[in-house]
Amino acid sequence: MAKDKLTDYAAKRSFGATPEPAPAPLAPRKGPLLFVIQQHAARRMHYDLRLECDGVLKSWAVPKGAVARS
Repeated sequence: MAKDKLTDYAAKRSFGATPEPAPAPLAPRKGPLLFVIQQHAARRMHYDLRLECDGVLKSWAVPKGAVARS
């Protein structure tokens, strides 16, 4: 299932045009799931939140100044 999602994603991208590496499945491992918070200076500075799910890092953009509300 995760492999199909990566294949679909890679087909939509031109990895020769950007420095971002092509996706690769994570090796099976034990322990906590992976997460990454990356500062991303695009047209507007924001943060990317990536959470591991089904062996793939799923990504959400979090705008600068976004506040969690309960």
